[in-house]
Amino acid sequence: MCLKLSFCTLCLLFAFFSPIWSQETSKEPPKPSSSKDFYVPIGSSVELPCGEGVDKGLEWKRNGSVVVSGPVLKLHNTSLEDGGIYTCYGSNENPIESYHLQLGYAPSTPEVKCWAPRYPLNAVCTWTLTPDPILPTHYIATYWYVEDDLPAVRLCLRQSEQDKQCVVEIPDAASHIPILLNITAVNALGTTTHTLSLDIAELVKPDPPVNLKATLLSGQKVQVQWDPPPTWPDPVNFLLSYQVHFYWGKHNLANILGPYESTSMIRGGLVAGRTYYIRVSAKDFLGNGQSSEWSDPVNITAI
Repeated sequence: MCLKLSFCTLCLLFAFFSPIWSQETSKEPPKPSSSKDFYVPIGSSVELPCGEGVDKGLEWKRNGSVVVSGPVLKLHNTSLEDGGIYTCYGSNENPIESYHLQLGYAPSTPEVKCWAPRYPLNAVCTWTLTPDPILPTHYIATYWYVEDDLPAVRLCLRQSEQDKQCVVEIPDAASHIPILLNITAVNALGTTTHTLSLDIAELVKPDPPVNLKATLLSGQKVQVQWDPPPTWPDPVNFLLSYQVHFYWGKHNLANILGPYESTSMIRGGLVAGRTYYIRVSAKDFLGNGQSSEWSDPVNITAI
């Protein structure tokens, strides 16, 4: 007897049995949804497994190029060049497992440097890590002090978690309260912390003076004028003193004059035809901390 089925009946049968046939004939694991982040110290050994239950016909590719065949990828004495996307493929070229291998270092203890260009309002602290951890690293920066017999904890202000600079807001105008600063570095391979005590008065370091200009006067003289650093918050109650550096030809042919309390000075005895380079630095009037860096120089030729 011949069984005749209409075209519509065949379509219904195919739709019914198709999922079953698909489940029975598909042997490959599902595709990976995304690469897994895998963090490794430089110089270490690595083993990346290609899932479970599949050990034949497997092939590893790095950034699209074949690396090795087998269920486990092994790397020894890794370097930065080993970083990238490693994907394990089955016999039918379907991806099974994918890793984003990232190499670097656990953070070393931060080396911290602080100075107070806005005394008595705040201090600036920066830090470096040696070696550079290379991997994404974020920092937690806090400081604390005793206020009204109670410990006060504050965030050291930063622009981002990766920024290696922060601002300590000084708790009072006297600036004699001991402050403890804590910098913690964190990445996928580890955590490290550096805690140090800050004496703000010892950290005073103004920014350089600005708007420096030199004017020739009669009698082989020059008048030098400048403005206090604009970042110095109170030049009236927290005075600055200044030194003026004259040099010409070689740097050892130089004079450093001062300190001066005002923002101008006059020097005589210029030599006709000689070009003088002049720059100025500032320091807290009471001698706290350090002198600023030298300002950008101006030059003038005596006639």
